[in-house]
Amino acid sequence: MERKKRPLITLYTPGNRPDLIEKAARFEPDGIVIDFEDAVPLHLKAETRENVSKLLPSLNMLALVRVNSEPQFLEDDLKAVVSPYIYGIGLPMAESVEQVQNADRIITGLERERGLEPDSVKLLLLIETAKGVAKCFDVCSAAKRVESVILGSAEDGDLQRDLHCAFSVDGPEMNYSRSRVLVEARAAGLPYVLDGAWSGIQDIEGLKAECTISKRIGYDGRTLIYPKHVPIAREIYEASAKDIAYYTELLQAFEDAEKQGLAAISFKGKLVDYAMYKKAKSFLGV
Repeated sequence: MERKKRPLITLYTPGNRPDLIEKAARFEPDGIVIDFEDAVPLHLKAETRENVSKLLPSLNMLALVRVNSEPQFLEDDLKAVVSPYIYGIGLPMAESVEQVQNADRIITGLERERGLEPDSVKLLLLIETAKGVAKCFDVCSAAKRVESVILGSAEDGDLQRDLHCAFSVDGPEMNYSRSRVLVEARAAGLPYVLDGAWSGIQDIEGLKAECTISKRIGYDGRTLIYPKHVPIAREIYEASAKDIAYYTELLQAFEDAEKQGLAAISFKGKLVDYAMYKKAKSFLGV
C-alpha cells in the first residue's frame, strides 16, 4: 500500500455531530476517526450509530470508526458500520488477545455476510492501559487485520490515569510506554504506528515539541482532535526535502559503487554499507 493512502494524520470527529464529520475533509487529514466512544453520551449511542450508518456512503474521505469496546455496545457498533465505506475500526482499551480476536470474529462474519473481501476492514488498536502496553506485541499479532496501534498518550487520558503518572512533553513519564509500544508494534510487523491525541488546543509549541519527539522515536503520525493541528503535525511527521535528497543521493552512490564490485563506500564523511543502503531504500519506500 502506498504511504499516502495510509491514515497517518487523522482527525477525530464526534459521531453525534454529522455537521463536523462532513466538514472534516476541508482540513485535509489522511482520514477521519468517527468517534462512537468518549465523545458520545451514553443515551445517544444507539441514535449515533444509526445516523452514522446512513451518513457513511456519502462521505468523500477515508473514514475509520472508533467503536465502544464494552460488550453491550461492540457488536451493535460493528454491525452499523462494517461496510465498503470505512477503512477500519479503532478498538479502544486493547489489552488482550481474546478481546482483539473477538472483534476480529465479529468483523469477519460481517464481511462474509456483506460480500466484502476478507480482512478488508482494518483494525487499529488503541493502547490505553498499562496492560495494553505490556501486552502490545501479543495484541498486535492476534489477528491478520490489525494494521496499526494508536498510543493513548493524551494528557489526563486513560493511560496516564492507569499509570498514576504526571505529564510533560519532554519529561520521562510517557517515554517508556511510548518506546515500548513502538518497539513491540514494529516487532509484530505492523506497517505504521500512530501516536495519540494532543489535548492542548491552543498549545501549538507543545504540539510541535511532542510531534518532534514522537517522530524521533519512530512514530509515523498521530491522531488529532483539533482541525488546525493537522497541517502542523503533517509538516513534522513527513519526510523533509533535505532527508529525501540525502537518501536519494546515498542510494545512487551505493548502487554505482556496487556495480564496480564495492559494498562499502565513504559517503559525505560516513561509512555506508548494505545496512545503510537498506535504510535509504526503506526511507524512500523503494
